[in-house]
Amino acid sequence: MSAASTKQRVRTATHRPATRRRRFRHDEYVAVDLFSGFGGLTKGIGDAGFTTIMAANHNSYKVEVHERNHPDAEHWIADLVDPEASDYHSARDLPAADLLAAGVSCVNHSQANTIKAYEQGLTLFELDDPDFEARVTRSERDRATANCVLHYAAQHHPRLILVECTTELTSWGPAVPGRKKVGDGSTYRWWLKQFDLLNYQHKVLYLNSQFFGVPQSRNRGYWIFWDKSLPEPDLEHRPVSRCHSCDKDVEAVWTWRTGIPPTGTVAYGKQYDYRCPHCRREVVPPMTPSLAALDLTDLGIRIGDKPIKTFADGFVGPLARSSMERAERCRQRFADFPAILMPAKGVHGSERLLLQPMATQTSQQETAILSTGPVVEPLWPQPAGKAMGSAALAVVNYQGAPRSAHDPLPTQVGSETLAVVSSGVIPYRKNTVPTLHGEAMPTFPSEQIPGVLTAAGWYKQNGSTGNETAPHPVTNPLGTLTSRDTTALLMAQWRASLAELPLEDCYYRMMAAHEIGRGCGFDVDFNDYRGSFTVWGSARNQVDGFGNAVSPQVGAWIGTRLRSILHGTEATA
Repeated sequence: MSAASTKQRVRTATHRPATRRRRFRHDEYVAVDLFSGFGGLTKGIGDAGFTTIMAANHNSYKVEVHERNHPDAEHWIADLVDPEASDYHSARDLPAADLLAAGVSCVNHSQANTIKAYEQGLTLFELDDPDFEARVTRSERDRATANCVLHYAAQHHPRLILVECTTELTSWGPAVPGRKKVGDGSTYRWWLKQFDLLNYQHKVLYLNSQFFGVPQSRNRGYWIFWDKSLPEPDLEHRPVSRCHSCDKDVEAVWTWRTGIPPTGTVAYGKQYDYRCPHCRREVVPPMTPSLAALDLTDLGIRIGDKPIKTFADGFVGPLARSSMERAERCRQRFADFPAILMPAKGVHGSERLLLQPMATQTSQQETAILSTGPVVEPLWPQPAGKAMGSAALAVVNYQGAPRSAHDPLPTQVGSETLAVVSSGVIPYRKNTVPTLHGEAMPTFPSEQIPGVLTAAGWYKQNGSTGNETAPHPVTNPLGTLTSRDTTALLMAQWRASLAELPLEDCYYRMMAAHEIGRGCGFDVDFNDYRGSFTVWGSARNQVDGFGNAVSPQVGAWIGTRLRSILHGTEATA
């Protein structure tokens, strides 16, 4: 054995039985989840109607979290990749299922590790993966987590397979001569061919989680395989979007811009977009802003009040040199906003407004909030993954449902039942119209930053002289209205907040684990809200689990379409 082999952890594969035994094999559509992690795919396909009976992962902490949230599934804590590992357990020995779901390793397929691997003259899977710690084995095919899916399919032939990975999977193969950063894709093509030989058809989807109710911009590839005896599932993503050219809502059409580049990187807005089926102009589907995931009751610490440190490069200050430089660039770039999200590291990532989805979250806790203090929040608790529920000059009937300012008022009764509650997003560009928080934001060209107009509260004159006033938040009902003009609406405009303060007077903090969890689409505890997803452990472990997880909402969308072809087949049988 090599020196690297002797350093491997010494443990054996561990089987953890389910808490409930299934009575009959065909009681329900069943699934097996490989590399299950925190269970994003398990949750998604569960919402679509599949019952996961078995989940497997190498990481004992992630298995314990998955087990707590999915106690009816059996679990394996095992290395599914390296047959020489002490805790190896073959995917071929897992139980048969209708659907195989697998979030195969994203680490080695990522562009950063792709570059590193090819610079060293390696293939994608010859690089050590800190997530599952699989040792290099004799064959490139045996090293690939994606091939565990192939091994399972060859043994059990599930009718449906759903694989999630970074889009760079398509460049899997030896380096292209003279281009160290690019693989030739030969191993990937071989991998797809094996499924064809096993009698599967397939379709590759490139989707961004921000269009599925997740407040995170996460570009991922989804490989769907179905037995050739089944009808082809409807996997066209057609989000209802506003076409301003046609002045109506349309079912947007997913459309290539450039095709797949040699690196395999496919991202919304670069390689593809959505277009109106009538005029073919680009449209922007509704997306969930990062505000839906942020706990703005905690704005962090004033930068000037943080303790002064001396860093390894000799820089003296409250934050590292790169963080201070990034924060200052953010302050200057987004001076017209009170708060922004920024990468805490000085090199990678980009800044984002709070009304935009977060950047892709990884296993590192690297996103920070830079703020002046006052930040617009939703005016009532928001469920996980939902956009802000406020609308421009919306009217709330406390005996009924919220109403838009464009809707007629409800029947007025003697009790005080109405209140003005919120705000709208106002573009500074011609030929655009104001949008509500619950609608898709207009496209952000480089020269346009939208404004936000907010109704902050109302006040009423009281007392004998009429000069005394009583302020009220906009969530309170209006007071009794008389013939005198006694009630007014107090408006606040979001403007130039960062520009008016030096950097030392701004507030700064890292995003918390529960914010990242919510931003990744998990229903976690959030302030006074009790979520359905149970998690514990250090912030680092939680962020790692959330950052590497599949967005449950995308899994649910795909799972629903896969389940429909099974249901349709059996209904007509």
